[in-house]
Amino acid sequence: MSVRIAESLTPLRNLRDIEELERVPLGERVWSWDVNDWIRRGCAFDPDKIALHYVEGGDPDGACASVSYRELQHRSNQAANLFHSLGVGPGDAVLYLLPTTPQHYVAMLGALAAGIACCVNWMLKPAHLIELIRSSRAKVVVALGPTPGFEIWENIEAIRGDIPDPVHVLSVRGAAGTKNPEADFEDLAAKQPGDHLAFVRKAAPEDVAAYVHSGGTTGSPKLVKLTHRGFSYKCWANSVVMGHVPEDVIFSDYPMFHIAGFFGRGIMAIAGAMTIVIPTPLGARDRRFLSNYWKFIEKFRISVLSGVPTTLSVLAKNPPNGEDLGSLRPFMSTGSTSLPSEVAREIERSTGVRVLLTYGATEYTQNVAQGPRDGDPKYGSAGLRLPYAQIKTVKLGADGNVERDCAVDEIGVVLVNGPSVTPGYVNPVYNDGIFTRDGWFNSGDLGRIDADGYLWLTGRAKDVIIRGGHNIDPSIIEETLRAHREVVLAAAVGRPDAHAGELPVAYVQLVDGATATAEELAAFAREYITEQAAAPKEVYVVDAMPVTDVGKPHKVQLRFDAARRAFTSALAGTLGPDLGIGVEVGPDASTGTRVTISVSAPPAVSRGAIESRIHEVMKAYATHYIVKWM
Repeated sequence: MSVRIAESLTPLRNLRDIEELERVPLGERVWSWDVNDWIRRGCAFDPDKIALHYVEGGDPDGACASVSYRELQHRSNQAANLFHSLGVGPGDAVLYLLPTTPQHYVAMLGALAAGIACCVNWMLKPAHLIELIRSSRAKVVVALGPTPGFEIWENIEAIRGDIPDPVHVLSVRGAAGTKNPEADFEDLAAKQPGDHLAFVRKAAPEDVAAYVHSGGTTGSPKLVKLTHRGFSYKCWANSVVMGHVPEDVIFSDYPMFHIAGFFGRGIMAIAGAMTIVIPTPLGARDRRFLSNYWKFIEKFRISVLSGVPTTLSVLAKNPPNGEDLGSLRPFMSTGSTSLPSEVAREIERSTGVRVLLTYGATEYTQNVAQGPRDGDPKYGSAGLRLPYAQIKTVKLGADGNVERDCAVDEIGVVLVNGPSVTPGYVNPVYNDGIFTRDGWFNSGDLGRIDADGYLWLTGRAKDVIIRGGHNIDPSIIEETLRAHREVVLAAAVGRPDAHAGELPVAYVQLVDGATATAEELAAFAREYITEQAAAPKEVYVVDAMPVTDVGKPHKVQLRFDAARRAFTSALAGTLGPDLGIGVEVGPDASTGTRVTISVSAPPAVSRGAIESRIHEVMKAYATHYIVKWM
């Protein structure tokens, strides 16, 4: 079957080239608004071509299982027919909890064809899992069965009694794992036809294709609705801005439950008929893979690179050592603008590959801006908006409505509009305030747009540290500390303070074998940060930086830790050594943050007096707290 995949590519150097593309209506660019059509076209391009290489142990010379596009289409049809037989229709979700394996791709494609794909972080705790199962109203749950090294099935068993009826729970046998013969996903799917779908479905552009969860700034996972329109548009747009062709070979090293994995390593790669290399079920979280990264490129002739700042920072400090990297494209992308410019330059020096920074979010169906492949990447910027996407910066009033658009290079709140923007969250409580009156998505990010149309992010509204009315951009602290030769990761957050509101503090992770102390790093920061108020009050050296699903420092956890330290210190100074005090800080669905103060005291101590003294301390902070007596 002859299927045309790649468009004739025109140069993308600047905003004028993007505007030239937009002279043709988008409807003439996107040939189908049903993402399943894009997937089927990719599978039909060359059915005997390898779709997936699966290397389980992170060793490029280890055992490798390969799946052709013909087999992938056959097995995903079987999965779709199985889900349909279990009652899944266009508005119903299939929720799956699987590491990155070929079975993951089969479940994902089958769910997209039959209903709504809902890929969930398999590392979530049971309480969050049941929350997502309920909110998605999933009719089928597919989870990795009992497998050494994973606790997915154990977490499912912990909430089994809370899973609503009649949800079907299926298991996937893992490597060296236990098979559940009564509900084995692959056995049940094998009984279904694979040469065709046993049902008829044609998705409309506005139909929801997937629920992808985003932790956001609250720490609680929330499901984002993503449409067939958004995915179809992005299949076209990303292939154009990156110049993808079917001959490309790409790593599947992002978490597949994150939009960068779900779309970039899943839908987009398959729609483009690329070959996908799974280096390990854990992706870039597996140190074995990172230690063999350049060897993987040489062995499998990887052409398309991408990576989160954490991964690229590690690779920059561990450059290639004679491996043949001739297969690589001359440019790559990273899913964040938090990548230090020096890391991008080091990657380019050692590999010859330019790093194009991007700006995106789950709510945008991945990226909506990117450095131009044929133009100046302007290291430090998020690049130019994608064709047919709209980005602007504005000043918001106290009521959250737009007062005016920002001038060139004026910092404001970043608003996004376009065909890939979410219609909202599954739980409508999260939709409050996310759209302006005229329909633009309020990102909560702060940035500016320069005279050439490049977006420069300056922080996040909730990341800004406000010290006595002085707004501090945490990136000033982070970039300074990352410049220290012994620092690999740095993150700055605000620590609650009774007088200033917040004080800047920083968390750092050192390179292996480093000996720098917190005091030395704090002095280093004070020396090089010209803005005195921005110098971190304290620096905390941690063994491992807590990171999000895509490797960014997890500032929610860091804020909680900084608050815990602040409240513990303040209470200890007031209550004295005779009382046992413990402080826990975590998310709260109604107030955002909840502080639990655990107190143990001799029987003769007046609880009322102690609680009064606690109140005298805590009233200085705008934080909800409860006292728990031990």
